[in-house]
Order: sequence, then C-alpha cells, then structure tokens
Amino acid sequence: MKLDEIITMREGFIKNVIPLQPSENYICSKARSYLSSDFQTRYSLKMNEFRGLQIDNAYAGASITELMIEEVRRLAMNYFNAQFVDVRPISGHLAAMQVLGNLLKKGERFLYVGLENGGYDGYQPQYLQNLLGIRGDQLPFSGWTINYERLKTYPKNYEAIVLGASIIFEPYDIKMIKEIFPDSFILYDASHVLSLFSIDGFQKDKELIDVVYGSTHKNFPGPQGGIIFGKSEFEEKVTGDVIWRYYDNFHPGRIASLGASIEFAERINYAENCLINTREFISQSLSLGLKLHNQPNVSKSCMVQLNYSNNAFISQKLEAQRILIDRIGRIGLNEVTSLGLKPKDVSRLPEIIMNVLHGNKVDEEVNDIIGKFNRS
Repeated sequence: MKLDEIITMREGFIKNVIPLQPSENYICSKARSYLSSDFQTRYSLKMNEFRGLQIDNAYAGASITELMIEEVRRLAMNYFNAQFVDVRPISGHLAAMQVLGNLLKKGERFLYVGLENGGYDGYQPQYLQNLLGIRGDQLPFSGWTINYERLKTYPKNYEAIVLGASIIFEPYDIKMIKEIFPDSFILYDASHVLSLFSIDGFQKDKELIDVVYGSTHKNFPGPQGGIIFGKSEFEEKVTGDVIWRYYDNFHPGRIASLGASIEFAERINYAENCLINTREFISQSLSLGLKLHNQPNVSKSCMVQLNYSNNAFISQKLEAQRILIDRIGRIGLNEVTSLGLKPKDVSRLPEIIMNVLHGNKVDEEVNDIIGKFNRS
C-alpha cells in the first residue's frame, strides 16, 4: 500500500471512531496548519557564543522564529498563570529529563510514584535514574492516595519529590508534602492533568509547586511535545544549558501549533468542560454498574480506569466496535471534549460501553455520537 493511501486510511479511521484514550487528543485545524508552516523546517539557537564566535543566534533569519516562540511563551504563561515557561522540550519525557537533569546532581535522591500506584515507567531505575545518575525511591500509597502518615517517617534527605502519574485519579496534598520536606524541590509531572493547571478545579496549593512539566497532547489539545513552567527562581537553572544536552532543534512548527492550541483551549473552556464531562461519565457509569477503579470517588481528574480482570480483551472488543480505550482499561474524556461533545451525549457513553460488554452491536449509537463531533 502506498504512503498516501495509508495517510488517507488513517484520516478516515479517526473520523469514524469514538476516541477515549487518555494519552491522545485532537488539535484544532489552525494548530494542525501551523505544524506544516515554514517554521517546521527551521532552526533557532539563541546563544552568546558558538565555536569561539560572539553571536546572538547560531542561525541567520531566526528573528521571526524567536518572536513566535516568545509569543507562545506569553500565551502559556497567561494560560497557566506561571512565572516562567519553556516550550522547547519536544516531548514530556524530555521535559522530565531536562528538569531532573538540571536540578539534581549525580547521586542525589528523589521520591516518585511507583508503577503499582499508576506511576510513569520512565522514572524506573533502568531509565531516567540510570541515564541521569540519580536514585529514586517510591512514595508510599494506600490505594490510590499517598499515605502521608507513612511519608512522615521517611528520611528528609530527598532532593526532590516528583508527583504526577500515568494513572492519576486524586490530587495531592501539596501543603502536607511541603511541610514534610521543606527543603526538597516539589516537582509535578502533569502530563495527564496539564489543562487542569489552568483552573482551580483539581490540584489545590499549586503555588507551592516549584516546577510543573509534561506532555502537551494528553490532557491538553495540543501537538505532541512537552512544556515546563513554574516559579521564576527556578527558570535559569531549569532552562539553561539545555542545547545539545536534551535537544538541539526543538521543532518551531510544533511550538507555533502549541500557541494555536492554547488559544483554542481558552476559547472552548477546555479544562472546565473536560472536568464536567468526566463527572458526567462517572455518574452514569456508577448508575449502570460499570466497574471502575477507586470507587466510590472514582476520579477527580479527567481519567478513569475500568476495573475488570480482562481489560485488554475489553479494549479489543470495544475497538472492534469503533470505541478506543487503551489496553489497560484507561478512559479519558480529553479528546471528545476537544471535539465538542456535551455532557448530555457523554452520559450515553457508559451505556454504549456496557452494551458492547454484553455482546450487543452499537453501530447506530456510535455513529450518532460521532455525528456530534465538531472538527473546527
């Protein structure tokens, strides 16, 4: 099959499914067009010295690119109410590497969320720990919530506390964590709750977090990439000395697309509506008996997870009827919110999923939901 046929096939596929995977999202047409603008093939490396030359940029013709980057930084600072923003990381993983690599020295220790509590694989010893020469220990949990009483017994010599997870239902008690570890960096991998940092509906005491970072294409309707923001006192250390350590070309077309995505998210009240849709999904799921983790609270974020022993099989069964959830049973309302789905239609999704579980065909219902999407 030729490449243009594969591209056409993919575009046709995504327009005929209900996308409920929490690690993916939709970008608006304007953001998509910016990905193919002239910025996409350009470079810009601001620096004072390059190979013995005193310069302002390693590339000619980069002034417009830098103007664009500065405008996107401004948009992001306003959106997240942040004191500094770095939009250069080309992925959430590289954003994590940049923050940890610049703030922690080799041999220093940090705490993070373990895999069994929904944590991100990248923080495991064989990955970022090994790569950066740092040592991580797991935060104690009771169910899906940090066990703060046990945490109080931990030694106080951790350089950083890394919050955030790939399966995240509950916010953290940031004030308590800061009281327990007053001299530690409080870092937050917000990949799966990024848009919620623009509002007050999820994580309290955000002002106590030193640096937030994560992906821009999960719980945010942006292009694939990363972002870092936080307190101004950490800007120089976090954003300095990154070229050739974590990336060189940071894909300016992606940054332009991120700017358009921020404007889109603001215009449709994305974060607020994502939370509203998730609460509606949870309410209807509980009333129908759909089994979800962390009941009865389920989730205060925009993600839930099926609580069945055969989640992978259920995912395949749903996919066969054009409903996409991931193989571990995570469900996110991220993308359908970007596509404009309203609570009254979101409320129908649990029943559609239950019908699939019971072996019923749902073509008509799926088509009706797809007909509500707005691909603007």
